[in-house]
Amino acid sequence: MDYFKKAYDWATTFDFEPIQIEYASKLALKMLDDSCQMSSHDREVFFNVYDAICDRSDISLEDDVNRLIILARDRNTIYSKPEFANIVHACKEEIIPTMIRDDMKAYKAMVRKNLGMN
Repeated sequence: MDYFKKAYDWATTFDFEPIQIEYASKLALKMLDDSCQMSSHDREVFFNVYDAICDRSDISLEDDVNRLIILARDRNTIYSKPEFANIVHACKEEIIPTMIRDDMKAYKAMVRKNLGMN
């Protein structure tokens, strides 16, 4: 099964709550910094969800963190462009203390459940 396309297609129409959009961004930042413990397959799945959220006209990701992610990321990969690695890392270090572990786990579980990955 092509979970990457399924993730993107699902996220283009799913009715995300604001907290879920926030944690999609925080997870994207962690993955971009390469400090996430997920497999590369799961990272790609979650980046496809993030990409779909970014591509939606009904969701605005105009904050500094999302601008950095969009600027720093080579959308063909799950990694940061080398010239942005230090900035991405510094931003992630600033954001991590604001993350609530249970909220991150709930976001990831919700995505996995909706994609049939459990």
